[in-house]
Parts: sequence; C-alpha cells; structure tokens
Amino acid sequence: MRRRSRFATKFVVFLCLLMATLAPARAEEKELAALDIFDRALAAFDSQRTALREYQYYQTLTTHQFDSTGQVTARGTWQSIVRPGDPRPLEYTAERMEGKLSFFKAESTPAPSPSGSPKSKARAEPEEKNQSESAAEAVRKYNLRDRYNWKRLPDESVAGEAAYVIAFEPKPRQNVRSREERFFSLLGGKLWVAQSDFIMLKMDVALRAPCNLFWVIAQVTTFQFTYVLEPARGPRLFRLSKATAKTVVSFPFYAIRQKHWLTIDKYEPRTARGTAPKNPRPSLEPRGG
Repeated sequence: MRRRSRFATKFVVFLCLLMATLAPARAEEKELAALDIFDRALAAFDSQRTALREYQYYQTLTTHQFDSTGQVTARGTWQSIVRPGDPRPLEYTAERMEGKLSFFKAESTPAPSPSGSPKSKARAEPEEKNQSESAAEAVRKYNLRDRYNWKRLPDESVAGEAAYVIAFEPKPRQNVRSREERFFSLLGGKLWVAQSDFIMLKMDVALRAPCNLFWVIAQVTTFQFTYVLEPARGPRLFRLSKATAKTVVSFPFYAIRQKHWLTIDKYEPRTARGTAPKNPRPSLEPRGG
C-alpha cells in the first residue's frame, strides 16, 4: 500500500475538496461585484461544512506520469472516505500503484524512529491531517480573498444553470513566507458561481509564471486545474464533482509530467471508521475517462 505525500499532489486534492464543499446562500441584490460573489461563496462554503457533519463522501484520485513522448510510465489510484469536520486522517479503502510515481512515497505507516519507542512513533502520526479540514482552513490561512485582483465578467450558463463569472489574477509584489503562499501568489483563473445559491459550478485555474517549490534547481512550470460540478440529480447538497489537473516539474535536464483525475461522489450517512469494505485491486484508469 502506498500513500501520496508531497505538495504537488496534495494541492490537487485540496482544490477539489474546497470546490466540493461550497453551499447554498440566497442572493438578494441583483448587481454584485466580483468580490461580493466570492464572499458569498465563501460563506456558503462554511454553511455546507456544517450541513455535512452527519454525512461522508467517497473520493477517487488517479495519477498518471508520462515521458517526453506522452507515454504513461507510472500510475496510481487512491480511494478514500472523507468525513467533513473529522480532524483525523482520511480513511483509505483502496490504494494501488504501478511503476514509480515521483513525489509519492511507498509507505502507508510512519517510519519507525531510531529508538523504536512508541512515544516517538506517536509524535510522527499527527503530521498527516484530514485534507478536507486543511482545505477549509487554507482559504483564510493564506488570505486568498485579498491575494488577487477580482473582476466580474458577463454572466454565462453552465450545465443549464445561470452563473456569475468572475476572474482573478495575482496581485504584484506579494509578501510570501512559505512555498504554499508562493504558489498561491502565482495563480490566476475564472470561477463560475450559480446565481440561485452560490454553489461553485466550474473553475479553471493555472499558474501565471513558473514557481520554485521544492529545490533551487526545480520549478513547477505547468499547473492547470479544472473543476466541474455535475448537473443536479436528487438533493442539491449531494452532487457529483470531477476535477483534472496537469502538472510539470522541470529540472535542468529532465521534467516530471503528471496528470491527475479526482472524482467525489456517493454521499451517505456517516459510518464508523474501519467498517467500509476494502477494494484490493482498484482500477488504475481514471473514472469517466
């Protein structure tokens, strides 16, 4: 069993979880500025996290790594249960890897300490957090509201729904103190927000410039992220969402190219940890192609 551990792939999951937890909030004004729309979506985000405290949902992340000719050289799949509000790590129901994926480690449990003492191991375990809770905290922690210049664009229709469209671009000369802040300070894109209840219907995000994240000689030269909320089938709160991301990390003599697919679905009343059936051999192909 293998588990992802590095920032590039965790950021994909973060964005998907963030977009999947935006909730209803009725509009009263007809004319809203771009930042007003973002603020209402953020308030809806908090409302939905509360509404989902009695539920859980399933997510599947699939990652493929490519060589310079576009051939797949490695791939992996991780299926897990997300319980909003639970600070403990996600419960994995299936993990499988074929080949060697960069930025992933082949360990499902913390490595033993040199002394082998239980206390040392216990100190290492809290380092892994519930990614859903981390996503909820990150919006305010990294000040995403004020990190960008916001602009409202003409309204559009997405999946048969009227949507506000807002664009954002990074403000120049930002103060950054961490690699996460450095990454966020270079992102730009567009958001499509439902006019009826401020649910996020679609999102396109990309790096506006290469970003140094891991080492001095390495850069994230490509990050493209797309999120889509499927048309409603049943209760508005429980909707299928899908996201894809393309990442390229470049070194002086080679590049690591990956594509990620994440699907969130199957909302249900919350169950006890450890009671879900395990899938010993999940598919390595992305769900829905």
